[in-house]
Amino acid sequence: MALCALWACGGTLRVPEDAGVGATACTLTAPPTTTADSATFVFHAIGATREQCALSIVAERLRPWPLASSEPWTVHLTVSPAHATARLLRADAARDAIDEGSTFMATDDLDLVAYAASRRDLEVTPLPWDRTYLYLSPARLPTLGGGVGPDVVRVDARPAESPLCDSLARDAASPTDAPPSRRVVYDAADRTARELAARIVALADRPDVTAVGVPAAVFHEAVQRGTDLVYIVSIPRASYCDALAALSTHAPWLTSAVIAPLIDTRAHAIAPRAPQP
Repeated sequence: MALCALWACGGTLRVPEDAGVGATACTLTAPPTTTADSATFVFHAIGATREQCALSIVAERLRPWPLASSEPWTVHLTVSPAHATARLLRADAARDAIDEGSTFMATDDLDLVAYAASRRDLEVTPLPWDRTYLYLSPARLPTLGGGVGPDVVRVDARPAESPLCDSLARDAASPTDAPPSRRVVYDAADRTARELAARIVALADRPDVTAVGVPAAVFHEAVQRGTDLVYIVSIPRASYCDALAALSTHAPWLTSAVIAPLIDTRAHAIAPRAPQP
């Protein structure tokens, strides 16, 4: 479950409970309570506004949303003195909400970002880079990940800038030259992971490689076994080394030799523009 709290479980728990969120002094008092299309969370904001903290928390903890979808990730936020509520919006509903004046949102939908940026009444602000996508190959096949970069995904992305960690200093057993599976496996709820997996399959020099999205719990078990060709895993940048340590504990086959950081991603905030004095 320690690993689950860092990177699995459908994206609801991304960092340790006592860790700060994003680049602000914000802490959750309990894990978010989620339903199919909404989440409520209670938090403390120190040195930042409650709105700033809510944006950072929802981007860090609830992106991607724990529900498989081909839609981009957009949530509408309602912040009160006691808690905040995030409501998942489809792309067309998000555009309608902006037109109707309901505009406190976080999104990784670049089309929505461009639309909001074209309006004089709205301010669009990039949030901190908060997730790193990793390529894990038990067979140590780095060539399959070659050429997979920010241009293959439909979110704001850059080449991964990962810190050096000593979490994977141990040596593992010799890699499997021919794992039983020819699957590139990813969490089905993660659209960005799906796009990375599709590009990896397209670049493969073998016709039997396939991209397979599975539920979060199944993905968690698959990574532990290490019997697939490649796994696409996303971990929080704010606790990158801790996440790698938890991941290596969960998957004994994992060492630095089989990990290739691919990209970092971030969301954007959309909010009403402050009146000019």
